[in-house]
Amino acid sequence: MSKIVVFTEEGFRGRTAEFKNNVCNLEEKGFSDVISSLKVIGAPWVAYYDKNFAGKQRVFQEGEYATLDDKGMFSSLKIITDDLDNPEIQLFEDVNYQGRSGCQETCLHDITFSDVASSHKVKGGVWVLYEHVNRQGAQLVSFPGDEVPSYFPLSFNDVASHVHPLLPKP
Repeated sequence: MSKIVVFTEEGFRGRTAEFKNNVCNLEEKGFSDVISSLKVIGAPWVAYYDKNFAGKQRVFQEGEYATLDDKGMFSSLKIITDDLDNPEIQLFEDVNYQGRSGCQETCLHDITFSDVASSHKVKGGVWVLYEHVNRQGAQLVSFPGDEVPSYFPLSFNDVASHVHPLLPKP
């Protein structure tokens, strides 16, 4: 059974709650903007800065996170139940799926595509685009079938430096 266990203090201390399903508004559970550490068992989760799965986001794969860089920022949580087999994404240099494109897990710097992506289409899997190389910085999570014609409304235009699919557990 997949679940996320959240704590109000670093190091897995303070008030705690366990969730096995999506939570569109952590405020209703008494945990909005207070999560400082967490544990993920099983499937990955996405934590959103705003309620109703909106705003900035961060993926947490199975593991323990005693300290969070963005502690106290999350307002909703979503479990990833999508099929992670056969991941495929197509990134485009320009908005509306125009310009040069690429479609593989990579440090975008290595293929001279860093800081130029402006749109994408996800054909399979769940993908995470990262602001910096080595899976660092702000994240943009995209699900199967997502078509994002422009990163401008997401404040992510020309900033992606790494793209990575979430992979199924062996």
